[in-house]
Amino acid sequence: MLNAALAVWLEQHAEALNAGEADVSLALLQQLGQADVFRQGIPKHLGGLGNTLKDAIETVAKVAEYSVTAAFVSWSQRTYIEYLLTAKADVLDEFRFDELLTGEYAGATGLSNAMKFLSGLEPLQIRAEAVAGGWKLNGKLPWVTNFHPAGFTVAVAADSAQGPLLFLVPSDRAGFDRRPNLELIGLKGSSTAAATLTDVIVSPTELLSDKATQYLPAIRPAFLGLQCALSIGLIKRNLQQVIAKKHSNVVNDQVAYIQQQLEENLAVLFSGLESGQFVTQARRLFEIRIALSELTQHAIQLELCSTGGKCYLTPYEDGFTRRLKESAFIPIVTPSVLQLKTELSRLSA
Repeated sequence: MLNAALAVWLEQHAEALNAGEADVSLALLQQLGQADVFRQGIPKHLGGLGNTLKDAIETVAKVAEYSVTAAFVSWSQRTYIEYLLTAKADVLDEFRFDELLTGEYAGATGLSNAMKFLSGLEPLQIRAEAVAGGWKLNGKLPWVTNFHPAGFTVAVAADSAQGPLLFLVPSDRAGFDRRPNLELIGLKGSSTAAATLTDVIVSPTELLSDKATQYLPAIRPAFLGLQCALSIGLIKRNLQQVIAKKHSNVVNDQVAYIQQQLEENLAVLFSGLESGQFVTQARRLFEIRIALSELTQHAIQLELCSTGGKCYLTPYEDGFTRRLKESAFIPIVTPSVLQLKTELSRLSA
């Protein structure tokens, strides 16, 4: 159940978040933190609610019913926190763990490039060179969300002489150049931007993993599972908009079909996450992500067709234009549907 005050705030500010209005966008992270969105699935002894990753996914999905911009930020923050759960407990304070839970500090999951690298889709775009006391990083991060203007730490993957490495890089480090926000058509309040790293020095404490090819498959289920929450929430909101009006049996049958497909995919998703099977059997997880993306497109079209011309009239569209832009983002968020289908084709070869 989503915090009632957060639900009201998101309903009031969904359009402003999508448009990237500065004051609302800057306030978003703390609004989410105050509602305990980031404590879901975190052990109690670390300041969490002591529930499961399923609870975290369901919470982010509930956020997405109101605003995919807010859910996108929630995904980045909560996924970054998931990375820290694998770190040694004695370094959590150094990475501002408590502030991440409250939304007072931002964490960005810059490992989309790494996930594509894992599937052989593109090379790593950061290079790490060993130097006295750590490593020197050079390269680019072309598209990362939750680059909060007040500061953040981003998880990055880098190629090196000893193989792929994963680091946690603070944005205030010398040589870290956060570029202006990308000119997106929607989700503008997500603080999504590029960055250039020029001779950025990181310490051994900031090394997340020196075995990236083993670490990434282990973290991928949470990465993609939390990402699926964007689709889940948007599908549910589309159906709510449809169900709120009286329709023919043809429309009602489509609603029932989408609901059934959603429930079936969620059952497999949560079962696979709980059992751990997706660590070694990623194919099924990819298929779920693709299926949910396709259901998102089905659901938004059903909302359009069942509502008719009112969806094209500004006074009556009731957030449809925003949801249409949100649904267009679902297939392209990394790893994109096309990239996943390419990987499935490779696995079948």
